[in-house]
Amino acid sequence: MPESHDQKQSEDFVSLIKEYIATKVELTRLTAIDKLTVLIASLITDAFIVIAMLLTFLFASLTLALFIGELLNSYAAGFGIIALLYLAIALIANSTKEKYITKFLQDFMVRKIFNKKGK
Repeated sequence: MPESHDQKQSEDFVSLIKEYIATKVELTRLTAIDKLTVLIASLITDAFIVIAMLLTFLFASLTLALFIGELLNSYAAGFGIIALLYLAIALIANSTKEKYITKFLQDFMVRKIFNKKGK
């Protein structure tokens, strides 16, 4: 018995829907892979930058502590003053973290994930 025209159209329609769904799934997969690779590359680059900045900060702190120690004729005093400076910075950061730091970090992460520049 030959297929009816309606049955053939239904099969074609179902075939097109299956192809559309498969294409949509593949597009979603490729888009996710693209976003993930961009995010990972950005995080690796940022990690190298943070490490370089931390090393710079460490050596600058040592240099400043030694300089202050030399001025005061006591390296212990120089390192103590720098330690007190960092303690004060830590206390200020702790008291303002909810208002400023947490919001900044959340915004930064959202921008990284969605690859947006600026605010």
